Amino acid sequence: MNAMKKRFLKRAFLGSSLLVALLLQPAQAPADIYRHQDDDGVIYFTNVPNDRRYQLFLKEYEKANRQTAPKKASYKGLPPLAPAYASYMPDMENHVAEAAKFYDLDQKLIKAVIQVESNYNPLARSPKGAQGLMQLMPGTARDLEVADPYNPRQNIIGGSRYLRYLLDLFNNDLQLALAAYNAGPERVNQYRGIPPYLETRSYVEKVLRKYQSLKGELLSFR
Repeated sequence: MNAMKKRFLKRAFLGSSLLVALLLQPAQAPADIYRHQDDDGVIYFTNVPNDRRYQLFLKEYEKANRQTAPKKASYKGLPPLAPAYASYMPDMENHVAEAAKFYDLDQKLIKAVIQVESNYNPLARSPKGAQGLMQLMPGTARDLEVADPYNPRQNIIGGSRYLRYLLDLFNNDLQLALAAYNAGPERVNQYRGIPPYLETRSYVEKVLRKYQSLKGELLSFR
């Protein structure tokens, strides 16, 4: 292994270790997490950005009256995932309710995203590699500490956490948050609005349409 590769692996390990440490901070010491990727592709995380290249990655949004995050439960009690995933619907309702309460989201919004992303199939996998109910990319799932993206509860908790982060990032602008969920926050920032991608605009409209339908309201889309 050459010296350059050793340095890269060491720096990458340090970056990922720092992210884990930051995410596992005690609840009484919340902090925003910032991310920077250098020219070699090495990713760094910090809660004290000292360089303008760092950009907000995860925003601390726990409310003062919340004591703990959803507990890391053992999933051994769940039956093995199977193509007949309709049997998981009652559990999904509970998972959605849990995530909605903790991340201050409307349950109907989470359900709308799930339906458009996977049509409630916990085994769904897109051609690009997005996985599970809320179609988390592997890198995003790792950042959100989702060990098994095909586990309904883990996926819904992780996807909801990411959605909450995007809403905070874009000042609760739902359309921009949904566009970022589909195309990435970088693209939304680049175009200063919903990117001019047919897929993204169609995605935002579909989720909004489903969300408004669940709420019994008319669609309003810019």
